[in-house]
Amino acid sequence: MLKYALILALLVVLANCNEEDVQAQLVKSENHQNLDGAGQFEHEITVTNGIQIKAHGNVNGIQGEYFLPGEDGKQIRVTYTADATGFHPKVEE
Repeated sequence: MLKYALILALLVVLANCNEEDVQAQLVKSENHQNLDGAGQFEHEITVTNGIQIKAHGNVNGIQGEYFLPGEDGKQIRVTYTADATGFHPKVEE
């Protein structure tokens, strides 16, 4: 389930790409696994085009957020949880 939620989040980011995004560069990429010996993880990505992704959780579920640049220049924030009941996003513009 965890893999599917992260893949879905990345697909959303890729679906919003344009020509300027092709030139974007990775600024930060951190991935910490098994932090407490019980499957805890933290993940963070930042890109020069304004895309930012953060997630943390364990084998039972994850919580995260990502920011996408909107067409009007304002950032769109999506927070989410993913667990045995599914992927639950909340969009804030």
